[in-house]
Amino acid sequence: MQINIKTKPYYLVKNGDTIKSVCAKLKISEEELKNINNVSEIEKNDVLILPKPYKYCYVVKPLDNYQKIAKKLDVSVDKIVEVTKGKQMFIGQKIMF
Repeated sequence: MQINIKTKPYYLVKNGDTIKSVCAKLKISEEELKNINNVSEIEKNDVLILPKPYKYCYVVKPLDNYQKIAKKLDVSVDKIVEVTKGKQMFIGQKIMF
């Protein structure tokens, strides 16, 4: 499944994630997540579309930096710095705003 990260917030399911744990982590209802994605169960590497309030949910990839991510999301570098609080990013980190 391909998702345009500029228009749809998403979450990449990790090993050990359940619908309940993802919803608790992201503070969304299980019913809403299931309905949006038309699923009853999830597996590692599934891509889940998230409901608002997040406009962007980006998972940091190898060789990403503030500039590359800002360009991919079509936002300012300052916005990425603000969201990450200027801390070093790591592969797999979720940036949501």
